[in-house]
Amino acid sequence: MNVGLFLATAAMWAAGWVATRLQVDVAPASPAVAWRVIAAAVILQAVLRATGRHPGTRARDLPFVALQGLALFSANNLVLYEAVRHVASGLVALVMASVIPLNAVGLRLFYGVGFRRGVLVGAPIAASGLALVFLPEWDTLGRAGAWLGVVLGAVGSVIVAAGNMVAVRNARAGLPTFPLIADGLVFAIPLAVGACFVQGVGMPFPRDPGWIGALAYQVLGLSIVSFWCYFTLQARIGPDRAAFVLVLVPVIALGISSVVEGYVWTLPAVAGVALVAAGNVLALGWRR
Repeated sequence: MNVGLFLATAAMWAAGWVATRLQVDVAPASPAVAWRVIAAAVILQAVLRATGRHPGTRARDLPFVALQGLALFSANNLVLYEAVRHVASGLVALVMASVIPLNAVGLRLFYGVGFRRGVLVGAPIAASGLALVFLPEWDTLGRAGAWLGVVLGAVGSVIVAAGNMVAVRNARAGLPTFPLIADGLVFAIPLAVGACFVQGVGMPFPRDPGWIGALAYQVLGLSIVSFWCYFTLQARIGPDRAAFVLVLVPVIALGISSVVEGYVWTLPAVAGVALVAAGNVLALGWRR
């Protein structure tokens, strides 16, 4: 089951890059994030309440649910979408791989969890593989504002790692996953909507079929199903190893790109994929 959750999360997040591209080519990114969290919150809350599957959240847990929702549903998306505006998405994906060591350090500092050998060995191997896969994109760092994209990607990584640490606390508190997601989405709405008006772009809702289809996928596939898979995976194998999903995502995204966008594989890219696979196998299969 763990492998299935891992691959399902990676595949859905990889397809999410295509959905995001369909949206940012039509309208600003922040409204897409805002509509995504609003729609997902309304749908999931309505379904859970109507079926009696939302037991209610204890008052003492609400601050932590809010922190997790703000970090993982709105703040990270707002920052990472902006990062992609300044630098190639492949480089943002490479920077996001830093979530793996950040998670390991966070678990050690906040929960006293020892470092796993597989993570320590697999992380640099997988990161090296990503660097090879996106070797042609390194020249984009010479563009104006490109380093801002790298910095924003690093900020996004810290936000995701912080959200993961809160998720560990919530999992240990026994909070059920779907209600946790539903309430986290509600808490994420003010930040996402506020960003639209702070940036002065408002909240347009384009009538473009591609934009609407992408939104539907992000709402149902990403915000609800993929995060259920990811949070469940975190609870089962730990956030340090679950974070390796972020290494596999861009590789799967390249596979999708080769079909829909004509991406041409190179020898360094193939070697990089092999290293990514090796790093994942080590991290997920090597016990402490």
